[in-house]
Amino acid sequence: MTRYAAALLLVAAAYGGPPPPPAPPPIPPLEPFPAVVAPVAAPVEVWSREAGLLLRGPVPTRLPYLAMRLAVVQDAGDSLQLRCVVCPGAPVGWTDRGRVIWVPQTPADARNGDLAEFVLAVRTAAVRRDSAALRTAMSRTFVHAHGGVEGVIPAIRDLFGTRAQNLARLPGLLDRGVAAVPGTRVWAAPPEYATVPNYPDLRAGFVRGEDGWEWVFLIRPGP
Repeated sequence: MTRYAAALLLVAAAYGGPPPPPAPPPIPPLEPFPAVVAPVAAPVEVWSREAGLLLRGPVPTRLPYLAMRLAVVQDAGDSLQLRCVVCPGAPVGWTDRGRVIWVPQTPADARNGDLAEFVLAVRTAAVRRDSAALRTAMSRTFVHAHGGVEGVIPAIRDLFGTRAQNLARLPGLLDRGVAAVPGTRVWAAPPEYATVPNYPDLRAGFVRGEDGWEWVFLIRPGP
């Protein structure tokens, strides 16, 4: 640096010099990326949440039982047009979306909810052959054979072994609906077990206990 330049710097320092340049503006924060929400698939089939569900249409149809399986014909947002696939004549009609269920929970999560939710959880576990989920649904005194053979471990062994046909039939039984058995705390599928004296075929039963809903039997007459 020359003596002249150094002298100029000394003079500028003595008298304050020129004002410093303004600070650059702050960098604006980055805009957050919009959240990507996966589209919710429209339901293909649903189940009635409660007994007495009304399907509105030219010929209104009232479904007598809870947990009856329904096929979705048209999804209009708050309302669904449904076909009752287990009803005589397969009637079609509209109902509010909140009156049906279609997203299965695990039995452990569903036991303190509506019975229809618990039934759907058991149905889903049976379709998937999920022995762990089925075990959590069963009562400790689960009956799975004529004569009152009880217990969760023997039941799982038999339902995945010698009585596998009973487990395979369970989803179809539940799809027909669940009805209260008169004079008892039991809700049963198919509804004929509750309405037909001496019903002769496979039946499943549910009871609400201290810790929520329990699956208490899957039996049919005979050895």
